[in-house]
Amino acid sequence: MGITIGPVDWWVATPDGIDGLAIGCPVGTVLPDCSALICRAGGVAWIVAPQSTEVSSAWAGGQYNTTLVGDKCCVSEWSSLCSALVSAGFNPGDWFVPSRSQLENPGYVCRTNWDSFPTSDSWSSTEFTATCACLFRYAGSAGANSKTGICYVRAFRCVTY
Repeated sequence: MGITIGPVDWWVATPDGIDGLAIGCPVGTVLPDCSALICRAGGVAWIVAPQSTEVSSAWAGGQYNTTLVGDKCCVSEWSSLCSALVSAGFNPGDWFVPSRSQLENPGYVCRTNWDSFPTSDSWSSTEFTATCACLFRYAGSAGANSKTGICYVRAFRCVTY
């Protein structure tokens, strides 16, 4: 029987271990759970979920109608994204869908630190009208689209330090 000294696989696989790495590792680090530390600002480390959890979806999993339904940042409101996170071993409650402004900064501003930046439009959690929601174009500008349209969506998470 041997003694192991220092971090081991079970340590970095815990949420607390990942949070510690997000605080201490350089921006651009791909963490052991395959999420990526994309930015640090104002005491917050911004983490994007792995590309393998990115989904194409109607806005908020198809929750669109003719009355305002409000912004949809909770991952549980995006059924295919929620399922993708669970399938990858993540707790969906730890993640959120970023707002339009968060997709711009730190999202787009820090795109070189993502494991793979979307090559098409991405939904934000921000509603525009009763039938349209805000998105962020891969080329760097914001826009809006019908909620029935299909765009990419990926989860973010933040760790304070």
